[in-house]
Amino acid sequence: MTLLLPANLGNALATGADPEASAVIDLSDPGAARSWSYAELDALIDAVAAGLQGAGVLVGARVGLACGNSARAIAVLLGVMRAGCVVVPINPRAGVETVHFMCDDADMVLVFADRASLAVIPGHRHVVSLEDPEFERFLRPGPFASVVPAPDQTAMILYTSGSTGRPKGVLLSHDSQLRIAAGYATPSMADCLAAGPTIVAAPIFHMNATVNVTMTFLLHGPLVLLGRFDAKAFIDALSTYRVTVLSGVPTMTALMAQEREALARAELSAVRLVVIGSAPLSLTVLGQVQQLFPGAAIINSYGTTETGAGYFGAHPQGTTRPPMSVGHPQPHAEMRLVGAAAPNEGVLEIRTPTRMSGYLNRPELTREKLQDGWINTGDIMRRDTDGWFYFVGRADDMFVCAGENVYPGAVERLMERHPDVSEVCVLPLPDPVRGQMPVAFVVARAGTAPTEQELKDFVIANAAPYLYPRRVWFVDQMPLAGTNKIDRNALKTRATLMFERQAGGESLEQT
Repeated sequence: MTLLLPANLGNALATGADPEASAVIDLSDPGAARSWSYAELDALIDAVAAGLQGAGVLVGARVGLACGNSARAIAVLLGVMRAGCVVVPINPRAGVETVHFMCDDADMVLVFADRASLAVIPGHRHVVSLEDPEFERFLRPGPFASVVPAPDQTAMILYTSGSTGRPKGVLLSHDSQLRIAAGYATPSMADCLAAGPTIVAAPIFHMNATVNVTMTFLLHGPLVLLGRFDAKAFIDALSTYRVTVLSGVPTMTALMAQEREALARAELSAVRLVVIGSAPLSLTVLGQVQQLFPGAAIINSYGTTETGAGYFGAHPQGTTRPPMSVGHPQPHAEMRLVGAAAPNEGVLEIRTPTRMSGYLNRPELTREKLQDGWINTGDIMRRDTDGWFYFVGRADDMFVCAGENVYPGAVERLMERHPDVSEVCVLPLPDPVRGQMPVAFVVARAGTAPTEQELKDFVIANAAPYLYPRRVWFVDQMPLAGTNKIDRNALKTRATLMFERQAGGESLEQT
């Protein structure tokens, strides 16, 4: 299968196919689901692009998008690029200070925002509401001649989460994002979408959403779109619309598993493919996915905002992918592992055409991060004898306890092997003797009640003594960041407060 890729990412909707076919089933308003055909959505995208041109927004100008998911949000996302402008999706829940920084850093000439997001946009920015009648007044219906960009021209700026310091704007070209989407638009994916829709619940400011939207449109497939992730609504949508393809982060699977009533009445046999990405996969999550979707193939996906995605995949000799592997390097990507344990374990560096062009307004950081086309991902990987790669942990998450390196991800995967554990998050806290020590937050499996000492003993019995968590706190649910991943910063703050309250003069060492 050969895809004819457009020059402009905003033209991702496949041409020449049935214009009346379903493009988006918009569930952003739970009480008023609406289906958009390809012709209707294409016309709305044109109207957004013409509206920008009519408002005097110049080619190359940066236009913000602060909202939940909706068909209108997708139309703005693609319409901005179709007009030759740069779209900047931002997380409206990042906080007023952070949103103001992103608006100023990108020098947005205009920001589209839904009602819930208007309050966080700086007052001096020109804002267009996504609500009627203002949005309708902005549109200019009629055919629009898309701007033809250079392949390396910036199409989109995605801001990183900013877990350390302010978020960084990642410059992404039309060509790089089309290559990513085309890499996922395989014949097997086309077959899946011919049988039923895919579903997107990841926020529009995250690459998981933008790539899935683009990939689906390149294949002229149907897309079910949720305003945001809600486990019960997600399950209901999978069942109601006979979804065949879904993607998400591990925490989404854990939250779905808790919705027993919704699962009991749902019909999920249509699901053929589940892609887990954006956070490390564990055997526990893998088992949950297999139980929820016994007829589906499961892919452990990997990518970063800076490097893109789709550069891991099938083995060239057709070898079966091991369940926990992120895949085998694809022909278009060069990879190397660097560090003391190289060449078969180390920090992954990648050189690939799906990579970013650089960081916005950060030339020094761009030079540091992007050297001769190579990007240091900061992720530690292991490579087996067949060339399969496995995620080990984040290099900057690693901490030292009693002179030994501790990778939180490794401890989390070990603890998740305990039959009573559903989710784990391991963090470091300062220790006057050992430098730092591991502590853990745990969500227990439904109907079980593991104890703190039981989980400590489990780790001690299965790993080196320095790895066991000196404190284990049980929570009903992990706090989530805007990307539906576990909010480690929130948990670290909570751990520090809880430890200070509980420690007193009590010894932490129990072995």
